[in-house]
Amino acid sequence: MAVPKRKISRARRGSRRINQALTRIQLVSCTHCGSMIRPHTICKACGHYRGRQITLAESPAS
Repeated sequence: MAVPKRKISRARRGSRRINQALTRIQLVSCTHCGSMIRPHTICKACGHYRGRQITLAESPAS
């Protein structure tokens, strides 16, 4: 069975784990309605993408 020959220091362990952090979701405002959406996606509120109507907007369930 393989066993480590030396103890891994906190600094070496931390520098390896620094890339595992979660990143924040980037949001931009929709150019048509102003709601916050992720970049390069169709707006769920109004159905616009890059200034054009792509889909019908979702209506709230009554």
